[in-house]
Amino acid sequence: MSSEGSKPRAGGWLERELLDEGLRPRKLELVLALRPLFRLLKTEESVKSGNRPLTQVEVANLLGTNTTSLSRFASLDPRVPSQRFIEDLHNAARFSATSQDVGITLDALQTLRAKAEVENRGRCERCAELGRRIDSLTQQLSAPCSACAVLQQEQVAYQQEREESAARMAALRKEVAAMRAAVQERETIEAGLRARLAMAQASRAPLPVPLRKGDRQRSAKERAVARQLAARAAELDGAGKEDSALTLLRQGTTELLSPSETALVMVELRQQERDHLADNLIHVYGRDQGDRHVMAVALELHAEGAVDDAGAILNAALR
Repeated sequence: MSSEGSKPRAGGWLERELLDEGLRPRKLELVLALRPLFRLLKTEESVKSGNRPLTQVEVANLLGTNTTSLSRFASLDPRVPSQRFIEDLHNAARFSATSQDVGITLDALQTLRAKAEVENRGRCERCAELGRRIDSLTQQLSAPCSACAVLQQEQVAYQQEREESAARMAALRKEVAAMRAAVQERETIEAGLRARLAMAQASRAPLPVPLRKGDRQRSAKERAVARQLAARAAELDGAGKEDSALTLLRQGTTELLSPSETALVMVELRQQERDHLADNLIHVYGRDQGDRHVMAVALELHAEGAVDDAGAILNAALR
């Protein structure tokens, strides 16, 4: 046989059969957890050689021990490695592994070592049997009962049903909100159309009358238009739609009504005790309209006896 054939195969020391006679079940668990970590170990030379497995001597040197102790640690020999050795092995395996996931945590590995150590210190003739019974009882306790499994499934189904119901309720709320917004927008548009229709009907030319009687029909028309617009705004405000009422007033007075009609709207709002609508309309009209329109509204308000409102609209125009 050649000299190469007589050399021990790298990694072969980890393939030795474990003759388990049930005498050391805790040590067996520890050894079965240690061997995969030994196989993960690498050095620069082994990487250069194509990631070949390390020999027993190389592993011993890497972990600061000797081959005799290493053989005992990797077999069912009674000797148990120290905590420091377990920690060094786990760190070295994590360093060698590409993902640093070695399949077992350091805490779990130390727990196995502690159990093996207790087993080794307190051995008696009945230890193996007691160990097997403890393992069996532990497995029974760990396995969930059928009733628990059914209850868990019911809880999962109930949670899914609650989540689905919450999603449906959220969708319904969004749909209701959209419908309410659409209804409010439609009501505002309808109110504007009614006001425009009323103003268009009222704006038809008055019947001819003698000049000496004055333009009483035109004054009645203006009052009718102003009364209709103020009434519609009060109706919206009474329904809790103050914003829609203010929008209607601003658009109607600035786009459709004359200054004299606008002043009459303000007077009508005061008479209907919608002071907040009147105050807002006075402020916005005085701020946004030209001086000639504001002066005309102020004169009409003064003529109607609304002296304070006439001063208020002039003050709004000066700011």
